[in-house]
Amino acid sequence: MKIIFTFLLILIPSFTFSQTTSSKLKSLIPKNWEVLTYAEGSLSADNLDDLAIIIQPKNTNIKNRKLLIFFKQNQSYQKILSKEIPEWTYRDQEACMSDAIDEDSLTIKNKILDISFNDLNTCSNWYGLEWKYRFKYIQSQFTLTGFDYWLLYKTDGTLKQYSGNFLTKKLKITLSNAFDENIQPKITWSSLKPIIPNTLQQIQFQHNQSALDQMTSNELKE
Repeated sequence: MKIIFTFLLILIPSFTFSQTTSSKLKSLIPKNWEVLTYAEGSLSADNLDDLAIIIQPKNTNIKNRKLLIFFKQNQSYQKILSKEIPEWTYRDQEACMSDAIDEDSLTIKNKILDISFNDLNTCSNWYGLEWKYRFKYIQSQFTLTGFDYWLLYKTDGTLKQYSGNFLTKKLKITLSNAFDENIQPKITWSSLKPIIPNTLQQIQFQHNQSALDQMTSNELKE
């Protein structure tokens, strides 16, 4: 899990996670912008490799991040979405805080786009957070089909994971220990409420527990 790996890097000097930009990516982003992270894979029915890219200005005094999604058509790419990424993701400007976006913040697998953020205070022994939005392209919209939220207590390794599936309308809650594999995970199931709005274009990426609170506001064990 990414947040555990990040926690293990606390004592390692900070590094720049911007990936080496290929000529293909450079041709798709505005001049004087850089790629933070990207993912490549099929998001539509044609099975061609599409692209999701998070970019920001090279000028570090400008706080402006964007998510771009391109569908591949023959040998070219068509931009189908441009979305603002909130300024709060520049967490590495704060003392002891890691950036909310890293090289693993975008993944595409099985036609699903995952967008994840993290909140890790390297000066605190208390907790680390990671949360992930999962989108599927349905009827010309990227619809939210899942939301995961991890809470790691760094003092003892207690890990609580919420995994919501809006297609099955089920919420899986797993309590485990990241530092001790001999402790058996405890799993419970609940119903869940939808997160509104539920499309990538309209959803507001939050830096707090508002999405989790909305999803779990009517936990009913079955």
